[in-house]
Amino acid sequence: MKILRPELVTPGYIFMAPYRNRDPGPYIYDNFGDLIWSGAGESGPRVAHAPHTCQYQGEQHLCFFQGEQHQGFARGHGTIMDKHYRVVKTVDSSGAGASADMHEFRITPHSNGTTVLTTIYQPRMYDLTTNPAFRIRGGMGWIVEGVFQEVEIDTGRVVFEWRSTDHMDPSLSYTFPATTDTSGDGLGEDTPWDYFHINSIDKNEDGDYLISARHMAGIYKISGIDGRILWEMGGANPTFNQTNFNFSSQHHTRWLKENGTHTLLSFFDNASNTFNVTNKFSHGYIVSINHMTNEATAVKSWGAPEPGGGLSSGSQGNIQLLPGGNVHLGWGEHAYFSEHTWEGAPVQYGQLAMRESNVMIYRSYKFNWTGIPLTKPALWTYAREPHSSDGMVFYTSWNGATEVAAWNFYVSNSSSGPFGLIGTKEKRGFETTIRTDKVYGWSFTEALDKTGRALERSQISKTFIPSPGLRPYCDDTTCVRASHVDDEDFDPEEVEDYVLDWARLSSNRGFNTSQYYAGLPDKTFLMLRRGAIDVGSLVLGMALSMILVAGAIVGSYMFASATKPWSARLRRALPMGTSLGRFAYSRLSGEMEKEHNEDAIPR
Repeated sequence: MKILRPELVTPGYIFMAPYRNRDPGPYIYDNFGDLIWSGAGESGPRVAHAPHTCQYQGEQHLCFFQGEQHQGFARGHGTIMDKHYRVVKTVDSSGAGASADMHEFRITPHSNGTTVLTTIYQPRMYDLTTNPAFRIRGGMGWIVEGVFQEVEIDTGRVVFEWRSTDHMDPSLSYTFPATTDTSGDGLGEDTPWDYFHINSIDKNEDGDYLISARHMAGIYKISGIDGRILWEMGGANPTFNQTNFNFSSQHHTRWLKENGTHTLLSFFDNASNTFNVTNKFSHGYIVSINHMTNEATAVKSWGAPEPGGGLSSGSQGNIQLLPGGNVHLGWGEHAYFSEHTWEGAPVQYGQLAMRESNVMIYRSYKFNWTGIPLTKPALWTYAREPHSSDGMVFYTSWNGATEVAAWNFYVSNSSSGPFGLIGTKEKRGFETTIRTDKVYGWSFTEALDKTGRALERSQISKTFIPSPGLRPYCDDTTCVRASHVDDEDFDPEEVEDYVLDWARLSSNRGFNTSQYYAGLPDKTFLMLRRGAIDVGSLVLGMALSMILVAGAIVGSYMFASATKPWSARLRRALPMGTSLGRFAYSRLSGEMEKEHNEDAIPR
């Protein structure tokens, strides 16, 4: 992660869902690149796409697609999670046809959270002998029909459905059979020709829809009454003259503002699908359409802050206008994202995987989010020897929790206690670590918010101490990974000499591990540099809160936005006629460094 202008970075969390990696799924990171939540394996199919916040039943939720990945599309459903990361609803397409596709799953704008928009990739037989340019003859061909639906969340009723073959002839496509890795050859149901490739849907207050079709190189306004095409930007039959820009293979079209004479919209211009190339680099665009003159003009564009001048992303990608005036860009097939000021200056540039890797991110976003997991914090404790003068190490984290400011650490030499507070430490990144100068048999941690209130406690954990045979492969913090003993190195006599500890292996020892889940206390104690403080005391509690807040500001300052709202700038740009695993972390420009050292706990 590169923080290029820390004072201008928008506060919030970065949402993404990498795939083709070891643990695909939805993820949330903070502005420093530290992990907040890993949703890998949390629910449903492994692959997820485009996690983002959404309003459902009057509260903020997390929405994303889950399904099985195919070449250029997916099959699955939309998932809605609450702030506790519980799945409260899954939504699929309805009617006759395939299941929902990855390219769009979002709660419909202006629907009060009652409907969703989703894409569908529907294979069907089609006569492709009508156009010799298709180079298909001697039988029935297959195409992918681009479909979108608006569906009621609670009932599954189809509110609106649109199918590309009812309105757009395949001859108008810019991507013919067998020309790209996602086009298909059109010869069978397993390899249908994807002539349209719908990849985004939006809806306005009037009830009309805005869609993007990558393989048509076009953006279309669709009537919400009868589905007819009201206008077309780009594509084979453009309504508008593009005065200062071109685009192709685009993604993520969104309405920004609209009236009787002008339309303002944003989209991500890939500019290439490896077959058609219209620009050397990809960009995020804001375009103003003048319906009086039928002209489309680019008023803003942003490229990747690369030394070579930009980045060409041949697939996927998105643009998001942020509340404070900045713009967030996801770079699709390259697992990168960036943030820019309205004027164009890059302020943040993140990289999840190397460009040469196969890891991709369909879209990335930035939002505010409050995550309150129902799971317990995780804790692992380690000591190299039972009575080592090096003491022991604590590693604690809480997947998905956004409100943790500090951790209390409690220890005992018995699983039943009593437990004593041995230290308090400010939260550092995803996992917070402390070291003691003594070894204790049992421990638990307690998550605290910025006021010092206890949020949750970990399970009571037994300290791991390696056996004498393992100890040579361990240091003061952990042990190295094991390796397999090959046949030539295997000694059968070691097995014969080994004596089982039957007491340790007994099946009737009577453990009830539910006792290891400690309840929250009536009062929370924090151990600072000058001793234990009872937060239940009002005066000292207020003082402690001030200390914690100040510490949180120093440790995880999220940078106040210094720009004007983008909506005001859009009004100036639009002449309305009638009325936005962990990263490697580095900083530039000599700004304050973020500490990740493992301090000794205060005593």
